Amino acid sequence: MTTFRQEAGYSDGRRPDDVFFVRDVREDLARRDFTINAMAAGADGKIVDPFGGMDDLQARRLRAVGEPARRFDEDALRIVRCVRFAARYGLAIDAPTWAGVLACRDKLRLVAMERIGAELDKMMAAGDPGRAFGLLLAASLPERFKLPLPEGWLAQLRRIEASSAGAGETTTRTASSSRSGLSRYLPETADADLRWAALILAGAAAPEEAEAVMKRLHFAGKRIRRISDIVRLHLSIAALTDPADWRGGWTIGVLDRGLEAAADWRTLFGAQALRAAFDVPAELHAAAAGWTADMPAVRIADLAIRGDELASAADNPPGPWIAIALRRLLEQVALGELDNDKETLKSAFLNAHRKRLK
Repeated sequence: MTTFRQEAGYSDGRRPDDVFFVRDVREDLARRDFTINAMAAGADGKIVDPFGGMDDLQARRLRAVGEPARRFDEDALRIVRCVRFAARYGLAIDAPTWAGVLACRDKLRLVAMERIGAELDKMMAAGDPGRAFGLLLAASLPERFKLPLPEGWLAQLRRIEASSAGAGETTTRTASSSRSGLSRYLPETADADLRWAALILAGAAAPEEAEAVMKRLHFAGKRIRRISDIVRLHLSIAALTDPADWRGGWTIGVLDRGLEAAADWRTLFGAQALRAAFDVPAELHAAAAGWTADMPAVRIADLAIRGDELASAADNPPGPWIAIALRRLLEQVALGELDNDKETLKSAFLNAHRKRLK
């Protein structure tokens, strides 16, 4: 339900300078972004559709209300929403609307990164995020954000897009039936964090670049840690070229990144298509769950000995050395080199400690 109104002047590229109320719903609908969002229903159920939104829906077409440049000038975030709606609902962007996107894209510098991040997150959680990011890249939008995203990462995503069939044609990019080259790198799951991790990996971003992407988009710290852990775990596993090193490398990776990251990695690469896209050996993926289940300890707290007991056994005051010693014991237990009982761990620690003193 709404009070009908019109707006005038958008000096900050988002909020109207003036708002005044009107009596005709058609005047209210005239300020909306796209025709599919410019429809209303009266109390009698009658649809008011002055701009042909129903026809556009049936034609699977996304079209701005009136002059596209004027709509995008009112709020530049509508440029990104245009991409999201097209990908989410499988709509073709009509030519004048796409031209308006290109003409007004520099105004994205006025949009707060929190709002950009929220839109991109909605893209990642909805249908065909690969096409959404393909359209963003086709229009060179990420470079125009208030805080541009890392260029090296974007360049690699563009190379993927360029390698897909028909990627060079604007009509293919904007058509509802187009399939982005990035789509093969993104899982079908609607878990946005897993999709973000996959997109970051597809762009060959270093962990520091990945965290820069997420911080610029104002992700919560917990999400940044989750996505970063998946990325770092995968990079450590991808470096294992000898199958003989798989189990040990996986075990250390789980110790470094935790059980949640291990479960996320297995979920992310559960589909054969994703394993093929990222060259993940099926045998490694199949064995990973069993290797994790067989680990006697995955956290320092799982060890049968405490830090103060090591300090007492070594007759040394507590200090940073305790964390180092406990981590080494944890690795030995997790790799099956030591049994997880107090006397065994104390003996192994003291032997190593005496060797360091010599």
